Formats: sequence, C-alpha cells, structure tokens
Amino acid sequence: MDLQATVTALAERLAKLEAARRRRVYNQQEAAREVGLSVNKFRAEQKAGRIKGTPNGRTWMFADEELQRYVTGKDAV
Repeated sequence: MDLQATVTALAERLAKLEAARRRRVYNQQEAAREVGLSVNKFRAEQKAGRIKGTPNGRTWMFADEELQRYVTGKDAV
C-alpha cells in the first residue's frame, strides 16, 4: 500500500466515525458540571435565556453544541 492509499483509507474511516458519533445530551446537573457552574447558577443562566434547553417531561435536556456555545460566549443563531 502506498502512502496516498493509506491516507485515503484513514480519511474514509474517520468520516464514518464522525457520521456515527452520537450527539451528547445532558440533564441540568450534568450540564452545570460540564460548564463549571453550580446547579443554582446554571438555572439562573437558563432562566435569563443565556442557556437554551429542551424540556423532556419534567427534566430539561441540553445539547453539547448549546453548552459549547455558552462556554465560548457566542450568541445562538
């Protein structure tokens, strides 16, 4: 196998792995821990509209992308 064929094969495997990667979702406690806030501060940020979640029954769920957006300080699109 030449180098170009190896690189192409690895690129294909990487593309398959990225496509199969699951989107991570957190509950309030897990999300607060992930962004480094107390649960009460996290709830206050959520209530103020700075963190967006999705209600799932009685619990709120937060996507990895939303937590990254909050941590980096970028506005939601």
